Amino acid sequence: MHNFVKLTLAACVLAFSTTGFSAGVKLGVVNVALLLEKAPQAKSATAALEKEFSPQQTELKNLAAKLEKEQSNYQKNRAAMSDSKKVLKEREITNLTRDIQRRRNDVQELLNLRRNEELAKLQNVVNEAIKSIGKKKDFDLILYEGIAYTNDRVDITQEVLKHLKTLSSKQRTEFNK
Repeated sequence: MHNFVKLTLAACVLAFSTTGFSAGVKLGVVNVALLLEKAPQAKSATAALEKEFSPQQTELKNLAAKLEKEQSNYQKNRAAMSDSKKVLKEREITNLTRDIQRRRNDVQELLNLRRNEELAKLQNVVNEAIKSIGKKKDFDLILYEGIAYTNDRVDITQEVLKHLKTLSSKQRTEFNK
């Protein structure tokens, strides 16, 4: 992927450096990482995921508290227990620990899948916003990945972020109608 970006960038530089062509080319650069962090759509997706997985997180916290209580009771009463009761209680604690770990892994895996789904949706919205700004402002080329340095003159990240905020506001207004 990096070779593709380098090759594309080299081709662009070569194309723009030919005589007479570079004067009429309008370039733009976008910091997608910043957009994915600051866009209102990203914040609402994060909030939705937190709400969606809140019950599972609460359940895991309750199980962890139960485990802690069981371990504490076992440590307190261990001296008075028979060997068979000790073995039985240790087995219960081990099984509860495994159950918690298994559930935690399942929740984390599901959360990662959902996060990736939301990220894909957000990337589509960001790409559409970049295309919209590009067409509206007559850009010839907008780059957004694998850029080591850019001058503020060609950085249109804030403009795309503003566009995303406008889209988000429109969606909320239409939703409230």
